[in-house]
Parts: sequence; C-alpha cells; structure tokens
Amino acid sequence: AGSANVTGRPFLAAPLPLSPFRRPSGSAMSAAAPTTQLPPWWPKAAAVAGAAAASLVALKLLQGGKPGSVAATAKAGGGAHAEQALPASEVKALAARAVDDYVSQVAGKLDAKASASTIEKAGELGKYLAFKKEYQTSFMARPDVGEGQLLKVTDWYRLTPEDYDRTTFHIEVDVSGTSIEKLVNGSDGKALSVYATNDPKGVATFLKEMGLDPLQLVSAEEIAPQEEEGAVVLTTVEKLFTQYLDLFGKPTREFLKKLVPFATDILEKVKIAELTLERKQADFQDKQARAYTFADYLTEYKSLKIPVEKYVELLPTVKQRVYSICSSSDLRPGKCQLLVVREDWEAKGGETKFGLCSSFLTFLRKGQYCVGHSTHSVMKIPE
Repeated sequence: AGSANVTGRPFLAAPLPLSPFRRPSGSAMSAAAPTTQLPPWWPKAAAVAGAAAASLVALKLLQGGKPGSVAATAKAGGGAHAEQALPASEVKALAARAVDDYVSQVAGKLDAKASASTIEKAGELGKYLAFKKEYQTSFMARPDVGEGQLLKVTDWYRLTPEDYDRTTFHIEVDVSGTSIEKLVNGSDGKALSVYATNDPKGVATFLKEMGLDPLQLVSAEEIAPQEEEGAVVLTTVEKLFTQYLDLFGKPTREFLKKLVPFATDILEKVKIAELTLERKQADFQDKQARAYTFADYLTEYKSLKIPVEKYVELLPTVKQRVYSICSSSDLRPGKCQLLVVREDWEAKGGETKFGLCSSFLTFLRKGQYCVGHSTHSVMKIPE
C-alpha cells in the first residue's frame, strides 16, 4: 500500500507503488540534487504494485520555506470510538513505529519488476525520501484512519472441516507496543475494528476492463488525514482501488445519479438515469437482489468515461468491520484473538457471494498484516 504527506499544504503520496506524478504547486524545494542518498530499494519499490499496508506521508514546506508541524490531535477515522487511552500524539507515534518496523522488514524484498520507463516516471517522488526532515516524511498504515494500527498476524487456523458448509477460523494478531495493547481485552467486552482490502485479482480485472493504468499516480484529498489541513493523498490507481475504495460494495441509486454525466452514449445515459426513477424501482431492486456491485455497474456501461481522480467522489471508502474479541489480555498479553465465520449467502440467480472483511481475514496468514484499532463493543459483560 502506499501514500505520502508534505507541511503547509500537506500532501500525501505513495512511494511503494508509483507512476506519473503531479508536482505540487509552489514547491519550496531547490532544484539541486538531494544531499541525502536514497535507499537502495527505492528504484524497485517505486513502482511496486503488490505488498504492503503502509503509506508514505510527507508534509510540504510552507511557502516561506519553514517546515510546518504535524497536527497533534489525531482524528479517528471510520467511526472509531471517541475515547482514547493514550494522547493522540502518542497514538500517532506508536502507529508510525509499527509501520517503520514493517517497512524495514519488507523494503529489501520489494521488486515490482517494473520497466525502466515506469520507474523513471515515478522517480520525482524520491525527493520526499531524500529530504525526509524538510518534508517530515513518514509512513502511515492508512492515512484516513487516525487510530489505525498496522497489526501483524501471529496465528491462523481453521476450526471447521474442509467439507463443512461454513468456514470458521481462529486468527491472532500482535498488538504489543501499539496504542491498543491495553484496549483489546475480550473479558472487558472489547471489539476490534478491521479494515479489509479488496481482492487484488478482482481489482486487476476491473482496471483492465476500464482501461486504467494500475501504476498511474493519483491525488485524493478525500482520503487524506483530516487533522492535517490541506492534506492530499498521492497513491497509485491499483492501491486506490485495492485499499481505499469499496469497489465491490453495494451501490445506491444516489451513486447512479452521479454516474449519469459520465456516460457518453445517449442510450446508456438514459438507461442509467431510468434506474433512479420510481417506475424502475423493481429493476433496481432486482439488481440489488443479484448482489450488483459498484464494479458491476461501472463495467456494464461501456461508454462511461470517468477521469481517474473522480472515482474517489463516486465510490465510498472501505469501512471498518467490527469483531468481538475472544481472548483475555491477562492470559495472552500483547495478543488479540478473534473467532470468525466467513460470511456467505446465495444471491438471486443462485450465485454464492462472500463478505468482504470475513473473506479478507479468511486468507490472511501468519506473518501478514492488517489495519485495525480497538472499538467499544455493543456487548456488555455482566459484573
């Protein structure tokens, strides 16, 4: 995953998966060569389209040339609980340390096998790595989720037989050294909010059908840290659709109303518009029953011409899914365990559909990562 943030008018970029990059206006940086040598893994990481739940955040210099400061108060994303056991600045510091540990582990292995031209187009972003102090460059797990922590999976095993009709499994993540280490005690009725990512193969198929370059860089203010005024995310198309946008979520008729202007064929424009009318409600409900997704609508109408930066306005972001914690911190300090059943149902027409986050957790394995944070559970433990 990748995204970055710069101070004054903060700016977010993705250093891991990269491609064409929009230069920020009014840059205070000199055109001189960087005085700091770039990491040896930079050319490979620059265009990587796989690995990583971490995003680079660099803060752009103020017009006057003095570095700005990061806001001290972190705003919880995705509906996280309001209470925090730690100061926001400490939550942020612990999250950054977890991501730095992750980057140090995987950086040397990153290799997208990208072409020289792709790396050359991405190269300008290297200045945010070269001038780390000036741009206050750092990595974040997910810029739009203030309390999000990068959590490493330490255990996973299936509890039901392979031929059983439901997939039920145990999963454990390491929370030691994170801001939620003392906030995930299942005996207190706590829950863990998990932020899933979309199926990479499904995303790749969608991007190919829509003619989108997975390595193209895009900027998106909508998924920038809200506490940092003027922040804008810079990430790749592939990461935008894999980690942020709810591409395979359930659309509303409001989405179709927004989609109408992008259809260039008049007949398709009319078809889309009609689905928003009351007299076509039965047709819309039929598609809902068949579990139509945003991706289904976007690929059905071939005349759609949507600028890549507009997708963040059309599609919602992937929201948290909340799971009750089944472990006690007294027995398993530094660990958080969940008991999960993969959600599945039969859509109209007979096709089996699966839940996004439970599927995401189903295929996680020991040594992989997810983004999560502690959440108050609706379950109340009796005295």
